[in-house]
Amino acid sequence: LARGTGPVDVIFVAANEQNDLERLTTVQKFLKRDGAIWVIRPKGSSLISENDVLKAGKAAGLVDVKVARFSETHTPEKFVIPVSRR
Repeated sequence: LARGTGPVDVIFVAANEQNDLERLTTVQKFLKRDGAIWVIRPKGSSLISENDVLKAGKAAGLVDVKVARFSETHTPEKFVIPVSRR
């Protein structure tokens, strides 16, 4: 994210291991209140699972709203700020 820009509609977070999920708390500060964060992780990785992503999103105060088919090798999960915090 460029410094000095306003909030953005969408943020993509590449998560190859559980430690990458720590960024969810930080990046949501740059998100428009009605925007979305997509966490993209490798399918079938022993380093990060769907459950890891969902738990990290919840811990960051986000709500998971969608999983999409992205590619043969990666899966994205979509998170938003809860309506009560917008």
